[in-house]
Amino acid sequence: MKKFMSQAEIAQRTRSMKGFRFFPEAGDRDVWEHFPEEKRKQLIREAEQAAAEPVPFLGAADYMKFPREGNRLAYETPYLRRRQLLAQLTLGECAENRGRFLDPIAEMLWQILSEPVWCWPAHQHLKEGQLLPGPEEWTIDLFAGQTAKLLSDTLLLVGTELEQHGFASLNARIRYEICRRVLKPAEGYTDDNCPWWYSGSNNWSVWCCYTLSFSALTVWQDQPERLAAFLGKHMIPVERFYDHYEPDGSCDEGPCYWAVSVGMLCNYLNLIRRSLGGLDEMFHDPKLHSMLEFLPGMNLCGQYFMNFADAEPKLLKFAAGLFCQYGLSFGNEELKALALTLQRPDPALYRFGNRDSNFYDEALAELAMPSDCRPARHYHAADYWPDRGIRILREHPENPEAGTVCALKGGHNGESHNHLDLGHLTLFRDGRPVIIDLGRGTYTRDVFSGKRFEVWFISSAGHNAARFNGIGQGVGKEFCCTAKIDGDRAEYNLTKAYLPESGLHSYRRQLEFDRGTGGLTIREQAEFSGRRRIDLRFFSPCGPRRDGDSISLGGMKITCSGIRIAEAGPWDYEDEKIRVIWGDLYHLDLQIEAENAAAWEIRFQPV
Repeated sequence: MKKFMSQAEIAQRTRSMKGFRFFPEAGDRDVWEHFPEEKRKQLIREAEQAAAEPVPFLGAADYMKFPREGNRLAYETPYLRRRQLLAQLTLGECAENRGRFLDPIAEMLWQILSEPVWCWPAHQHLKEGQLLPGPEEWTIDLFAGQTAKLLSDTLLLVGTELEQHGFASLNARIRYEICRRVLKPAEGYTDDNCPWWYSGSNNWSVWCCYTLSFSALTVWQDQPERLAAFLGKHMIPVERFYDHYEPDGSCDEGPCYWAVSVGMLCNYLNLIRRSLGGLDEMFHDPKLHSMLEFLPGMNLCGQYFMNFADAEPKLLKFAAGLFCQYGLSFGNEELKALALTLQRPDPALYRFGNRDSNFYDEALAELAMPSDCRPARHYHAADYWPDRGIRILREHPENPEAGTVCALKGGHNGESHNHLDLGHLTLFRDGRPVIIDLGRGTYTRDVFSGKRFEVWFISSAGHNAARFNGIGQGVGKEFCCTAKIDGDRAEYNLTKAYLPESGLHSYRRQLEFDRGTGGLTIREQAEFSGRRRIDLRFFSPCGPRRDGDSISLGGMKITCSGIRIAEAGPWDYEDEKIRVIWGDLYHLDLQIEAENAAAWEIRFQPV
């Protein structure tokens, strides 16, 4: 496992620290008044609106809706809103520095410090038959750690102002609760009692270690030995997270999780470097730079990204300032260019609606973004991530919003946030989606339970590789596919992706892209035992128009041989998250019945 820094070096650097000042204090007017005036005015307007809003109620009845019904949003929505309001009030005070937001800040701090727990009910491991957590049940999930960091940030930004206005006891209580609820329990975490500490396999490890390390640096500056031991211990899961990544740098959680996985690694490395120094080797690490380049590479065209696993087709939580900061800090021009050129889906300065945000990190990075720089983006005619089996082809890389862009997804079905999506085809024409991956739906209890792969948008039936007598792909790393790439051709061997009861002996999907016309052809062949009905289902936000034996879908005409178009029309569904992203959906179902073997072809031609 790669070591970022030895424990001895951490201890030496911690002993020589001269305070920890990650953000500029509200009283540091040289910094705050250097930010653009219009942005500071916006912060003040948002703080005024936040001060007029009542503190959201956070009750036991809302908490119990998850263990009783699987409803996450009833508790999470007011929980997050409290923290959003605190951030808005604090940033407004920093922008103005007149003291008029300090009382509302104190009220919001008081309410958050009075919450029985900071862990979300979906992440709290309640005992059998238990509806509410008991005393001292301090489960440290993403948002308990996030809350500790939010409070630490607030201390760094307005702690001096709070103390000068009679709230010194509140500052002390912030430190006490962070230690009691988060830092002390985290000191006892080991491989045996904390999955995210042990595994390093997804964003939890690096995200939690970033927020906890930040909080420790804030509240234990006067305890250098304890601080050094904590930082060294919580560097281990981050090193494991880094080691979990394959050499090609691909994020198996999907591009919309990049900000809270690779992005959190960038936050963590910046934190350690700014507080302790060192890490020169990591800032020039080749694999880390591959990890940084994954996000720009996944940008298919315009605002659209390749959508797989629990991902979204657009970065609805696009932290432009942070992405620009990563590009600058680590010398990655493509990531910086993406941050400075991608149109933001929300016109606000930053998204306080972002449930995954480090609010102050985003806001301060946004304030510091250059406004007069628009570097050129560099798309490729073809991209390939061999460790994830992702192939992207663009007809016009100089302007990918013109012409055809298509992608295939490989890998295995044991990935983090996995869907049964091996071999899935995604297709865009002239910047518009034609064949889509549905991606992430509403998070419910079933989505993170033993019923996960029965959820329609996660299952094989929610993706467009074939099913055999209704049997699709299996769950686990052993269910995988291999890819052969030859220019604008790609062949995916999906045989090992399927459950044994499918009766499958072999199944290959081949894509051939014609750059002369922008058309593509899917050729498939399968061998199996006995008679099988073979079904393929394609989802699209475009209404299909049938013309004899062909279907027009968006800017493409679809014709088939060896397989028939069984049905095409509206898809009736009830998922608020998917509806917000895609709106009305349509499905195209193809079907064939065959004995022992079958081969078929699907052609997409621009119209």
